[in-house]
Amino acid sequence: MKQIIIDIGSGNVKTYNVEDFKSARLIHLKNIVFKRNFSIENGISEKDKEQLIEEMTNIRKSNPDAQIHAYATSVFRMLNNKQLKELQSEVIQKTGIKINVISQEKEEQYMAEAVGNIGEIKEPYLVCCVGGSSTEMIVMQEGKIIEQLTEEFATGDMLKKFPQISEDTTDLKIEDLRDYIKNSFVNLPKTKCRFAIFTGFHLMYNTVAGNDMQENTFFKRENVPYYITTKQFNENNENALNNRSLNELKKKYPENPNFMDGTRGANTIVGYILERIGAEFYFPTNLNMIDGIISELRDKNKGIER
Repeated sequence: MKQIIIDIGSGNVKTYNVEDFKSARLIHLKNIVFKRNFSIENGISEKDKEQLIEEMTNIRKSNPDAQIHAYATSVFRMLNNKQLKELQSEVIQKTGIKINVISQEKEEQYMAEAVGNIGEIKEPYLVCCVGGSSTEMIVMQEGKIIEQLTEEFATGDMLKKFPQISEDTTDLKIEDLRDYIKNSFVNLPKTKCRFAIFTGFHLMYNTVAGNDMQENTFFKRENVPYYITTKQFNENNENALNNRSLNELKKKYPENPNFMDGTRGANTIVGYILERIGAEFYFPTNLNMIDGIISELRDKNKGIER
């Protein structure tokens, strides 16, 4: 039976077609920044909830015979029990799809599994995802997780504090963004890592932006083809903030132009993390936790308990 996975993050709803529990192909991406309009009192805003239900309804209509699995992360973990149950109940009633909220620890494990063991690197390396509401950081060494933590601070927080970063041009100073991150970002790995692999849409963004990337000669991995030095990465990001038109980037990514709204803020967080952990090399990838989820679904299909 056809399998569909919906990944509901704090900034995007991504839909994947999964073939034979082996690989996932992104078939649709909808930009909804849930964190921007989220409140402790009300949870997900009505407008964002309506967009989510509309997206999931369309997915169901387009895939009437498929098994659909929906996983939510970050900001959805901030809902209280009443808010979550009401949201799940309404979504099931209107779409027939259950939303499963993934714990921090589980999401970190999925992210680690997406990258896996890089045998050529014997020293610790960072696997990181800067999402819409939270930032997952996993330090791995020789196939084992030696540190894992989640910081409840991410792209949505930057958009809330500095809405100007989503405008075509801005006169914001990079120092102001960095100071805000420094004062807000509490937890970081204690282990220093020269190599940092970032999951999400980093490879896509750097490709669209036309940033120079060097061929990855440190290890062979088809889905990690390039790297950028930390110094060059920060220069690219400062240039994107001060000199580049966001509308021009959006034109280069017509599939989901609003995705670019959060990139200035997200990349400033990335630069902060790179500097704080002592990273020399940043590896942009399009990997995400879906690979870990597929592995789990494959085991369940075979009757294997995890």
